[in-house]
Amino acid sequence: MKYHATILIELKNGILDPQGRAVEGVLQGLGYSAQNVRVGRVLEMELDVPSESEAHSKALEIAKALANPVMEVFTVEAIKPLQEA
Repeated sequence: MKYHATILIELKNGILDPQGRAVEGVLQGLGYSAQNVRVGRVLEMELDVPSESEAHSKALEIAKALANPVMEVFTVEAIKPLQEA
């Protein structure tokens, strides 16, 4: 069965986020009162595995492989079954 997985990878608290600071500056320049803006990565993928628990395990493996454990944290945001055609 196929599952849709969403993984969020972001910088740990305390790690300087220059891209987030730049976005914050632009937003403030546009008149928005945004503060403490952080920029991360969202990965969305389809996994072909037998069960939802295996999809979650596979998504965790992928996140661990792609995140830098010194600077980043990750979460598996969602696992949803896909309709078979």
